[in-house]
Amino acid sequence: MSVLAVLKTVWTERETIGDTKKTRELAAFLPAALEIQEAPPNPITSWVGRILIALLVIFITWSVLSPVNIVASAEGKIIPSSRVKQIQPLSKAVVKKILVTEGQSVTKGQALVELDSTLTQADKQRLESELSSASLNLAINQSFIELIEKNRKQQKKIKQSNIQLHTLNNTELKINQAEITLHKKLLWQQWLQYQAQLNTIKSTLQKTQAEQKINQALIAKLEQTLPIITKRTNNMQDLLKKDYASETDYLALEQERIQQQQDLAVEKHKSTQLESAIEENQQQIKAFKAQTKTQHLQAITEQQRQIEALNKEITKAHNINAQQILYSPVNGKVQELAISTIGGIVTDAQQLMLIVPDEEQLEVEVILDNKDIGFVHQGMAAEIKIHTFPFTKYGVINGTVTHVSNDARIDEQRGLIYVMQIKMDKNTIRVNKKDFKLIPGMQVTAEVQTGKRKIVEFFMAPLLKAKAESIRER
Repeated sequence: MSVLAVLKTVWTERETIGDTKKTRELAAFLPAALEIQEAPPNPITSWVGRILIALLVIFITWSVLSPVNIVASAEGKIIPSSRVKQIQPLSKAVVKKILVTEGQSVTKGQALVELDSTLTQADKQRLESELSSASLNLAINQSFIELIEKNRKQQKKIKQSNIQLHTLNNTELKINQAEITLHKKLLWQQWLQYQAQLNTIKSTLQKTQAEQKINQALIAKLEQTLPIITKRTNNMQDLLKKDYASETDYLALEQERIQQQQDLAVEKHKSTQLESAIEENQQQIKAFKAQTKTQHLQAITEQQRQIEALNKEITKAHNINAQQILYSPVNGKVQELAISTIGGIVTDAQQLMLIVPDEEQLEVEVILDNKDIGFVHQGMAAEIKIHTFPFTKYGVINGTVTHVSNDARIDEQRGLIYVMQIKMDKNTIRVNKKDFKLIPGMQVTAEVQTGKRKIVEFFMAPLLKAKAESIRER
């Protein structure tokens, strides 16, 4: 063997020169106890330990330094932004026609259900008839007041041909010419009755005034003759004292004087009574005119109030009658059609069907737990997971919180909860390379990021809570 070959062999085995340990192959021929002592340790064990320690250090470092999102999760369903429209009757009615079927697409203003309008139409016609009657009676009273004023100013006898009803303000009144003519005659009869009663009082006044004229003439006569008879009596008395006249003649003249004096007193008293009677008759005329005018004015006020009430009732009846045909308020589809029988009875506010709007921006309405309400507010971003389509495969839909209820409501299972609404960025989700249109009613889970925290805080929080709640006890 050459020197070079020896050097090469030595260099190759340089690491084993002087090593007293046996190889694993040689140790296999030793007894079991010596085999364990002489065999070199397996390096895998040491490497596994080192890897575990390194992983632990990495995890602790990551948990201390790396933040994670804090998410408020809430479950709910998809709803249209304008809400599902309930179709309800205003009052109890009988179904006359059903114009749609379940699932049918309808347009805004399309007739859905026709209800029997016999009763509502009859009620409307009755109210219109009462309104016409009240309006004609109002016109009579207004025309009567005008006749009184016209008669007072012109002092002329009013003829039947001059009778005109006051203008009817409501042009929608269904009044025929026969009714107008009839009420003109009624107005004329009322005017004749008024004139007859007024003429009766005036006749009494005129009679009293005539008596007063006679009385005044008699008083004037007595006032003129009494001084003469008094003078004659005085002259006769002077002649009697001188025995130039008989006592009988004197007493006759005295008796005549006294009689005329008494008659004058009586007539003056009667004149006072006649003046009182005339004044009373004049007051009766004024009172009768005022009372008649007041009665008609009160009737006008009452009839105007009645007409106003009837107009409101007619408007209400017209609306009820018009609502006997139920129309779709939006474009959409019919759902939950609850009627199928012609002639069936529906009650007021009964839900007959739902109209789910088309082409509406969808929203999500979810139930937010009480513990999250303090961290969620309007305008925050949200991720929406559709239960029908697993988010791990089909992804999520982004949205924005548009509303959080101001007050909690009680849920039997979850306690106090809040309602949150989220506006979806789109109404479709990509499924098998096609856009699937989401529909109201789909169950979803909405997640709103409310903040960040370190992972170590997640593990430390239970310990800190337990410490805070347990050590303080007595």
